[in-house]
Amino acid sequence: MERLKGKYGDFVLKNPILVAPGQLTRTFSQILKIKKAGYGGCVLKSVVGEDKDGNCSMLEMRKPPTYIKTVYDEDDKEKKCPIIHWDGRADTRNLSEYLDFAREAVKLMDENFLIVASILCHLPLPDEDFKKEEWIFTTEKLFEIGYRIFEIDFCPHLRAKDELVEKNNILRWYRHVPSFLKSVSEKIIVYPKILNFDYGMDFQIKMVESSLEGNADGVVVANRIFKKELGTAHGGRELRERNLAMIKEIKKRFPEIKISATGGIYSGKHIIEYMEAGAENVQLLSFLMGRVNIDAEGENKFEKVFNKLMKELDSLTEAH
Repeated sequence: MERLKGKYGDFVLKNPILVAPGQLTRTFSQILKIKKAGYGGCVLKSVVGEDKDGNCSMLEMRKPPTYIKTVYDEDDKEKKCPIIHWDGRADTRNLSEYLDFAREAVKLMDENFLIVASILCHLPLPDEDFKKEEWIFTTEKLFEIGYRIFEIDFCPHLRAKDELVEKNNILRWYRHVPSFLKSVSEKIIVYPKILNFDYGMDFQIKMVESSLEGNADGVVVANRIFKKELGTAHGGRELRERNLAMIKEIKKRFPEIKISATGGIYSGKHIIEYMEAGAENVQLLSFLMGRVNIDAEGENKFEKVFNKLMKELDSLTEAH
């Protein structure tokens, strides 16, 4: 029986499971473990970009976590589905240091293992112009060392800044930023991350529509839900249910769009649900980071989680 494959843009994945950007994709040794475990690929922890003179308008996003904790939904009595809360943001390194890491990591990419770049640069206030040189310079440097697929990290922590989340301004970000990256090379593939705001499905669709107007190749659905009362972003079942509904609606409006799915993935069934809804791949992180016992073979958690999910996937696809 042939295993379920996935795609990311024009890259055919040996399986549809990637490790999402975060604390587990910021060192060479982590990327090596992810590859050895068998994942189809991973997305590097987001770099906070700079212009050619080293100016960085988003320095506050280079915030290291002061806590990382595992929580569970109230009905998860057996604590099988961990949700990670942390107050860190993007990668803490400056661009030069980050490029040293990215240069080593890209050596692990081959026809069976994809590594995706993720970047965050200047996001203007409603009355500001873009500092697009940050986006272009950072993209150029990553492109030069071998990265071709880029995620745009519209960070959920921005939800804490009310002045940034004015609706028309958000749509302006999605309408313009993909084209900044694509201006570097026609070979670049761009997937903006769609923010999970409490503005309703219609606004989620407008973000996707604006991304396509900006020449994006696809979208990532979607960033975690920022909970102001918790001071952090949240995932789990709520995020999965919201994202599944969103993917179905996006595919209804834009049947040809490519989607990378994230959120609340703890089983092969969850992966199948996302793929059947219209995603071409899935990304997971909390299941790997959180405190949970995995009944599967493996020398480390990367292997145990992957083996569990693939065993369930193989069983489900065979049943179909």
